[in-house]
Amino acid sequence: MTAPLPRVTEILAATGLGFDPTGISAPVLEAARLRGELVHAGIEALVYGYEAPALTDPIAAPYLDAWRKFLAESGFKAERAEFEVAHPAWRYQGHPAVLGWLLGKRIILDAKTGDQTGVAYQLAGYRAAWNAEHPTEPVEAIAAVKLNYDGRYRFHEIEVPAAERVWLAAVTVFHAQQEQRR
Repeated sequence: MTAPLPRVTEILAATGLGFDPTGISAPVLEAARLRGELVHAGIEALVYGYEAPALTDPIAAPYLDAWRKFLAESGFKAERAEFEVAHPAWRYQGHPAVLGWLLGKRIILDAKTGDQTGVAYQLAGYRAAWNAEHPTEPVEAIAAVKLNYDGRYRFHEIEVPAAERVWLAAVTVFHAQQEQRR
């Protein structure tokens, strides 16, 4: 039986390019994890048009208001949410938040409610995997949408070539580290 492919966030953490929880208390980390999970579940429900507890959860509600404001102001049209991608050649998998269209470009977005360390590389990994799986439907752009408790948001488009170079270097280093441990 072959081992499952490593996840994008696992690779970023192992190579020092992801979020570092050192010094943050377990209750704070757990609250942030729960908040992110609820917000992503709410966004998924909005994309697919179904009711979900996250849509009315008091923790998620202000962040989902920010997401709705982003949708109204940007014209973003979502096609998919919370789906798996894998890159067979580079040997990794990931879980993008949202894929859709913005300003005539297919784009992968990630919604963040907290720390954004490594999000550019995370999204570059998702983009490369999507494009490997869907060569006739390429993603052209990647961006992070920082959702704030006060209902505001900040959109940040990421420069793909720069982020992808770092991402591919991280994958290379990760696999080399794994080989050394065998």
